[in-house]
This record gives sequence, C-alpha cells and structure tokens, in this order.
Amino acid sequence: MQQNLSLSHQAAPKSTAAMVARLKQTDSDFEWYPTTTEILNIIKNDIDHLIDERYLESQPSILDCGAGDGRSLMYLTAGKKYAIEKAKPLISAMDREIFVIGCARKANYLQMRSSNDRI
Repeated sequence: MQQNLSLSHQAAPKSTAAMVARLKQTDSDFEWYPTTTEILNIIKNDIDHLIDERYLESQPSILDCGAGDGRSLMYLTAGKKYAIEKAKPLISAMDREIFVIGCARKANYLQMRSSNDRI
C-alpha cells in the first residue's frame, strides 16, 4: 500500500533541499538523512507481515527515534505515532498527529516534553 510521503504542516519547506537549508540556517543540521520510499516499503512490508501473523495489532503504535520530519511515521502506521527529535525545524514540520515525547539527549537521560510543549 503506497501512501503520500508529503509534509502536511503548512510551515514545512516544500523540498528536501529547502529543509536542509532551513536546518543549516537554524544550526539544527544534526545529520538528517531522509528515508527513501524503497526503505519504507521494506519496513512497511515487514510490519504488514507481522500484522497478518497476528504478532501486531492492525494499527500498531510506533516510536521513531530521530524521527526527522515524521514522514516515515505517517507512512508506516495509521496507529499512534511517537517521535524523538531534537531539530526544531523538523519538529515543526511534523504532522500534528505525531506526539513528540523527547527532544534532546543530555548526558544519560532524555529531555522529556509534555503534550502542551508543541513547538
């Protein structure tokens, strides 16, 4: 099942090049590597197989560490979507359906965010 990988948030740059430029302008370029459709299809096929075999519910919840702009989460599940991301431009580009549970790693703990802390 192919899904649209476009960004749904109005403030998001329209291209990967524009997002990379925005990340560099805000000193938020933390090695962001957009995931290809081919990679996502392989992961989605594995998830679908686990659903078919009843190892996962039909709409699994997914936590993406280093979630980028959230396109992978939007592609992979209709279930609950959780993200850890530290680049503010990428967080602001995420779909509102994605709940950001952490935004920075300091020492040996994850800086947690509340649902009211939307960037």
